[in-house]
Amino acid sequence: KNQDSNQNQPYKNSSVFNVYSTKIDPTNQMPATANQKPAAGQEASLSVERAPSNIPKGGTDAETWTYPSPQMFWNALVRKDKTEGVSEQDMETVIAIHNNMNENTWNQVVEWEKLVNDPSKVEPGRESKLLKFCGRPDELSPKARLKVLFGHPAPFDRHDWTIDRGGKEVRYIIDYYHDESAVQRDKTPQHMKDAASMQSIKVDVRPALDSPASILARMVLMPWRRLQGETGYNPPPFFAPKVMLQAEESKLERIKQDWRDIATKCLPKKEALAACTSEEACRAASVALQACTASVVCPSVAADFQTCTSLAASESASKEADLRKAGAAYSALVQCLELFEIDSLKAMGKESVDVKGKNEG
Repeated sequence: KNQDSNQNQPYKNSSVFNVYSTKIDPTNQMPATANQKPAAGQEASLSVERAPSNIPKGGTDAETWTYPSPQMFWNALVRKDKTEGVSEQDMETVIAIHNNMNENTWNQVVEWEKLVNDPSKVEPGRESKLLKFCGRPDELSPKARLKVLFGHPAPFDRHDWTIDRGGKEVRYIIDYYHDESAVQRDKTPQHMKDAASMQSIKVDVRPALDSPASILARMVLMPWRRLQGETGYNPPPFFAPKVMLQAEESKLERIKQDWRDIATKCLPKKEALAACTSEEACRAASVALQACTASVVCPSVAADFQTCTSLAASESASKEADLRKAGAAYSALVQCLELFEIDSLKAMGKESVDVKGKNEG
């Protein structure tokens, strides 16, 4: 009798994973306990509020995955030493883009799952759910490698998602591409299902060729559905559009020109940094080189920094407030240079690009 009762229970995967793809105990969720404390050296206060996703979570009855809070995201960046080019104040926007990107990815997974596990026809509990996932940003997928071979820009990120398809685990490969030609049309997503705001992020979702069923889906079932106009699956083209390649070339040329301008305009500052003998003089020379570089890369940020430092150097009743403004302006200047350094590394493929005036020999 108990055996019959168990057979009538809806299916549920016996494993539950956290955001690190670590198996957890569903009764206490202990390994999934999030670090919501401010990171070392953190200056701004960040929200600890987490938003529920629309992505069903494998190993649960009806739960969905929960997105990280701005504080959790910042802590993760600090832990991985990936804060270059971002600031604490960026976290709300970063979270909005991150969550929106994952929702759009899940929507594309659902279109694939409808081929073999249509949620409107499946038994209760057998619906497809996201069981676990992992990031593999430094590993090109076979398809991405082939696209690059034919001249397509490389993806900026890769995820592998494992879907629980009613008892069968199916791996999906997701490549994320950046389209420089669409950057000007980007907007901060207004909500998680806002699929139109981030025009520059292109998502390529497909099941890995790990089984005959996945091969059939990719080679026959999905092409047929697309031919009939019966799917919302919308992958980016295999070959990079001409406008995308032209935008990449234009960006590369702008970066090269910026470097030529920096070399000409900031040479005296660089020589002064190389010739300094005291710690105070070297610090001043380093900041001067940074400000000069920023005047080429981000003139408005550099001008704001110069204004704030001039006010801070003057004797006024608001001296303390002026110093805080100067500190904030310097942080913005450094962030601008970090972003330029990142763009230079990506566009020019240089092994060493130092635009921040470090005196490291």
